[in-house]
Amino acid sequence: MKADKNYIINIRRQLHQIPEIGFELPKTLALVRRELEAIGLPYTETYGKSCIVATLNEGIGNKTIAIRADMDALPVQEETGLSFASTHPGKMHACGHDCHTAMLLGTAKKLKEMEKEIQCCVKFVFQSAEEGPGGAKTLCDDGLMDQVDMMIGCHLYPDKPSGTVSINKICQNAGSHGFKVHLYGKSCHVAKPHQGVDAIAMAVRVCTDIQIMRARELNPFDPVIIGIGEIHGGKANNVVCDYVMMHGTIRTHSNELDEHIYKRIEQISQGVATDMGGSAIVETTKYYPVLINDTAVADAIIQTAEKIVGRDKLYESPLTMGAEDFAYYTLCKPSAMFCLGAMPADGKFAPLHNGKMTVNEDVLDIAPNVFIQFVLDNM
Repeated sequence: MKADKNYIINIRRQLHQIPEIGFELPKTLALVRRELEAIGLPYTETYGKSCIVATLNEGIGNKTIAIRADMDALPVQEETGLSFASTHPGKMHACGHDCHTAMLLGTAKKLKEMEKEIQCCVKFVFQSAEEGPGGAKTLCDDGLMDQVDMMIGCHLYPDKPSGTVSINKICQNAGSHGFKVHLYGKSCHVAKPHQGVDAIAMAVRVCTDIQIMRARELNPFDPVIIGIGEIHGGKANNVVCDYVMMHGTIRTHSNELDEHIYKRIEQISQGVATDMGGSAIVETTKYYPVLINDTAVADAIIQTAEKIVGRDKLYESPLTMGAEDFAYYTLCKPSAMFCLGAMPADGKFAPLHNGKMTVNEDVLDIAPNVFIQFVLDNM
């Protein structure tokens, strides 16, 4: 019942050479279509945007298990020196989605071979735009989750011990949301600052007050990140600036806390601007909710994974502030995601989203074997 490791590695290397971004995945989609047709699985592209959903055993049994892989890459220049490195300048599979897609194709291939043994329906979900702006949401909006009873998935990590499986039974990933603060002042000559309203000075106060709010108003035991990663403003060194835009992110493990922080950022920005004689507009962009694994599905994954990797390679994932749009599925149906350790054999690794990131390909059949056994255990 084991997946074909050589097939998975071969597909992964093909995908690694053609990284594509967001919803623009023509070559990737063509490869997935080609392989599904060769495997003999029917598929549809009616759900989501630039997504493919293949189905095994339509109408068989009284349960439908969905398995998800993301397909998109990052705007990162590859620096690995691999013989199968990216052929698309400035784009790279630096987050392992080439592996995820290959692993799901390997799963589909093996389950198709076992078709008569499978007593339920299985859907293989090939999803776009996990890195943004959220391909999972487009699938949910189009009703995919109405067709399934549960969803499982895996994320590969080059910094976790190779061949290990980990999962957090409660909070697998933080929520991730963006905000922009637009500060409006009045320009004047720097020699006569009293005739203007300095938007840069407003921005300094807003940035500082947001961090004071984080440090003094919020429970220190609640994981929270409020980061300002982008500031634009000013035109000359002798002109009082009349406009500044600040772009930041919020990451927490609570959707309710996200809402509170949004309100406080707006209150702080408008209060500072009014105090200094200017004005402020806060623009919020909600990206990914908190990824809360369903306890029952997580327990089922643990029981299955122990059969594949053994107890000594199975552990609980620590809390992380990283985000994942798999969270949208968890809002719809019982769902859970686990992690696969894929540290290079020499123990030297570059982190995700780094141009030097590589993985240990020898473990790429582990997640497919967990998927296959999960279907057998829960069909």
